[in-house]
Order: sequence, then C-alpha cells, then structure tokens
Amino acid sequence: MASNKKVASLIDKKRKISKEIDDLQNNCEHLHKVVKSIQENEDSSTFVVRCVCGGCGKIIGIPTQQQLNEYLNGIR
Repeated sequence: MASNKKVASLIDKKRKISKEIDDLQNNCEHLHKVVKSIQENEDSSTFVVRCVCGGCGKIIGIPTQQQLNEYLNGIR
C-alpha cells in the first residue's frame, strides 16, 4: 500500500509542475525564437523540427522552408 501512496504523491507533484510550466510559458513573451528538433510527444521516439521559444521552451510554430533549410544545413 505504501507504493500506491508514493505513486499518487509523485503524480500530484508532476501535475503541479506541469501547471507551473504552463503558467510560465503562457506569460512568456517568446522574444527569442529557435528552430530545433524536439520529441513529437512524451512517449514517442519520433522527432520533429519546430520553432521553440528560447526562453521558456514552448513550441511556438512550424519553421518556414528557409528556416528548415538553414537548420538542416547548420546555418544559424
């Protein structure tokens, strides 16, 4: 039974941390856009290229073809 309480406690902490991250990302002005490869979702081994805020890490869009080419060719 003790492991059930530990799991419940960890799930609650995860929920609180996720909410705090969401709050920070929603209040960020996203002034520094970076193109990077990120995991498609938490439990996936597939990666996608997206525009991400350099400050808070939130996905803020899909790169243009030019941005994608620059990213793939290592041009910054």
